[in-house]
Amino acid sequence: MVLTVIIEKLTTKDGELCIGICENQNLNNLDTDNLLKLASSLSESVLAFQLFNSLMIADSIHLLSGAQNALNAMNGKYMISRSLDVELAVYVSAQRQIGLALDIVGVKDQLTSIAAVCIDEDEEKVWQCLTDVAKRVGEEVTPMFNPNSEKISSLMEIFGITDLEIQQFTKESDLVSRTKALSKCIVSKVSQVALGS
Repeated sequence: MVLTVIIEKLTTKDGELCIGICENQNLNNLDTDNLLKLASSLSESVLAFQLFNSLMIADSIHLLSGAQNALNAMNGKYMISRSLDVELAVYVSAQRQIGLALDIVGVKDQLTSIAAVCIDEDEEKVWQCLTDVAKRVGEEVTPMFNPNSEKISSLMEIFGITDLEIQQFTKESDLVSRTKALSKCIVSKVSQVALGS
């Protein structure tokens, strides 16, 4: 099976960790309970694993930033939650309240696609984890996190981002430019979670 995933390295105080990101079509129509069971079983074999509502994810940079900030919180001993799995949701949502974070970016019934993030020291384990997601949820979405105007508007509202903020990063009006600008705005909000603002 050939996967369409992003594999990157994240920096920690002890070196580097591998992160894998993918977006999968929910072809098996897994509901919330089944998605949570899947996430729970996959998280047992790696350092951290989390599933997200892909409609709430701007792009892979949004997830990478959330993951790096969650790792920084773990290493700095200022985590909001008790597990790195949940901390990922806290930072990706740019919320300090766990319940609100999961309401915003967590999985729910009738999702057409989900995003998955897997973190471990062993890149092979990350690949295996994301392969299991593809087998149990459905094939990958290509390209990942495809922008559309409704998604951009929804994310701007959820993350409290104005057109003026978007214009700080781009004057262009095409979907790709606006999504990149939106992602930069969200990443800024993600980083503010650690500051308690």
